[in-house]
Amino acid sequence: MNNKTNNYDIPKRDGSVWPEDICPAYTPREDAIPSIKGCWYCKYADFHLKEERALEVGICKWPKKIID
Repeated sequence: MNNKTNNYDIPKRDGSVWPEDICPAYTPREDAIPSIKGCWYCKYADFHLKEERALEVGICKWPKKIID
């Protein structure tokens, strides 16, 4: 995964996000690790986790939840 973490002041709606990126809209998925925060674990980020192959860079779909 990417070593650079981006902290956004607002959600990066319809923009590319790296797994470690984070914003105030971060809402953890049910299977998220509580001690780790980032777009990879956010309900609003689309990394195609339910597909055969996940994406390295996701898309922020806030306010639409992608995964619970």
